[in-house]
Amino acid sequence: MKADVIVVGAGIIGALAAYELRKRGLEVLLLDAGKEGAATSASAGMLAPYPEGLSGEVLEAALFGLERYPDLLAELGGLGLPLEADFAGTQVVALSPREEEAWEAREPLAYPVRGGRGARTFPGGYVHPRRLRQALLRALEAMGTPLLHAEVEEVREGEVRGRRRGASPEEPLAARARYLLLAVGAWGGRFGLGVRPLKGEALLLEGTPPPVPLFAGDGYLLPREGGVYVGATGREGWAPGVDLFGLRWLADYAHERFPLLEGARFREALWGYRPVGELLVGEVQEGVYAAVGHGRNGVLLAPWTAARILELMGVKP
Repeated sequence: MKADVIVVGAGIIGALAAYELRKRGLEVLLLDAGKEGAATSASAGMLAPYPEGLSGEVLEAALFGLERYPDLLAELGGLGLPLEADFAGTQVVALSPREEEAWEAREPLAYPVRGGRGARTFPGGYVHPRRLRQALLRALEAMGTPLLHAEVEEVREGEVRGRRRGASPEEPLAARARYLLLAVGAWGGRFGLGVRPLKGEALLLEGTPPPVPLFAGDGYLLPREGGVYVGATGREGWAPGVDLFGLRWLADYAHERFPLLEGARFREALWGYRPVGELLVGEVQEGVYAAVGHGRNGVLLAPWTAARILELMGVKP
């Protein structure tokens, strides 16, 4: 099995990189192990460079992503793949005099927040990550890009080896390409990359959504599927699922901080592993590239990451 580029990992980072490569005529093979807890499945899809405290080159990368998203969504919409997204801004609510001064939070609140003293709105917005991934995969399928469910076990110059999943017994996999891209999220440590898992948990509630993504204290809210996404916890390690500690923190945060969510009906609990550690988008050995370590800003940084990978591979924009 051969291709110009093999992309390992079909989350937002891998799928968007594969989409941009395929648009430019390269033959792409996309491999994904379907790992439980992949970050995209639980991501908020927040596009908030300034409230996230980004700076320097990472802030520039985030602003690139924020600027790119409207055109990207228009492209996918032109393929009949509409997406839930909005770019009306993000708001930070000050809960103390110190926060009010630090954030210069002197605007009225866009959404009732108990203890809120004022707010400040920044450029930003959100996009629905799971639907974005589905749209990218459908676009790739329409362009003839194969997606194989496979566990990659070995990567070396020009070749990957592993096992195809879904068959019994599992079939061996061997594929060759000019370039390889590892977009493997929190599982980067298996390939010697400096990332580790930080589990995040979130809730989807029935209730009145905020008009824009809203940061208040240790958590945040944003609109999601006609309801409210409430996030998020952050705990080290590979413990799977949402547990009572996480549920209690999220429920208390929503109930105590936001009057419109008192008694809100529960819809769904989400969880996934953020890949934290060193942000690495570059060549790790000849012909092998990595895109890992995006932490809680993977969706925001995905367009810049894809553009950077194209540049490193010498693909014309």
